[in-house]
Amino acid sequence: MNWNEFYKAIDSGSFAPVYLFIGPEEYIKRDALEALRRKLLPPGLEALNDTVMEGASARQIIDAAETLPVMSEKRLVVVRDWAPLLPGKSKDESEETERMQVWLADPPQSCALVFYMRTEPDGRKKMSSILKKAAVTVNFPLLNDPDLAKWCASRLKPLGKRISSGALSTLTFMAGRELTRLSGELDKLAAYMGDARAEIREDDVLAIVPASPEYNGFELLNRLLNGDMKNGQQMINSLLQNGQNPLGILAMLTRQIRQLAHIKSGLEAGKPLTALQEQLQLHPYAAKKSAQQCAGLSSKWLVELFEKCVESDYTVKSGRLRDRDALDSLVQAIALKETSVKKR
Repeated sequence: MNWNEFYKAIDSGSFAPVYLFIGPEEYIKRDALEALRRKLLPPGLEALNDTVMEGASARQIIDAAETLPVMSEKRLVVVRDWAPLLPGKSKDESEETERMQVWLADPPQSCALVFYMRTEPDGRKKMSSILKKAAVTVNFPLLNDPDLAKWCASRLKPLGKRISSGALSTLTFMAGRELTRLSGELDKLAAYMGDARAEIREDDVLAIVPASPEYNGFELLNRLLNGDMKNGQQMINSLLQNGQNPLGILAMLTRQIRQLAHIKSGLEAGKPLTALQEQLQLHPYAAKKSAQQCAGLSSKWLVELFEKCVESDYTVKSGRLRDRDALDSLVQAIALKETSVKKR
């Protein structure tokens, strides 16, 4: 079931004896666990009926789950990142798995046991297959665009703010779609706005939100394609001062140039941008801006430039050229719209 179905189920009083919480959206996952806790445990008695375990054995988990609740119909046991579900061989894994499998065949109704996974379970593990059948699996994927827009609107409403669609697209491109990070950025944006106005705009996001590596790659390439060597070098120096290395910046530019070459070739072949965005698994903001970037460029030059990126990476890793020299050569080629690729 998805998290919406989970909320509806517990609101109606329908509880499973065993849950498996999976997926990357930790903010809603934590909220769902708290909602389950509120529904199951009487106020004031939470500490007597709530057990959170990490690094526990099957025997310890079973003992906790079979302990009778105190002045409550149910108790809650939360097991975080249980080892037999994770990649790699865990201690006594076969025995642990077998013991848990036997117990899961008839779990007590006096307990709700939640296997809470902050990383994805290893689907090759026997325990993963067992839990998928024995437990109610609740998925917590990153929100899609409509749900994300609703969540942001709800999050900003008590702060007396709203966010434009363009600003939201830029925000998710720069900060990602994970709600814990977005929640903090929305708080910062609301504080930054103060009483100036109610709507958060794209320029506000650009002014206050720390840039992601993907955004840095896009912005650096944008400056260089516009022939702005001065600001391009300033940005490179800033990235270097903040811990990035020349080879990392080279990789960042290579990834962006490869993306532009794909988009330009696709557009020239008559493919719609939305199809290319889906094919390349791009953020809508990145697809839109990349299409604007390559509008005045030829696909032939972009392919040649990508080949120069690959050649630059090879010369550095083979020891033929220093990483900063290779980066400077690529930067100059981009700004001057020239390429000179030497075949190995």
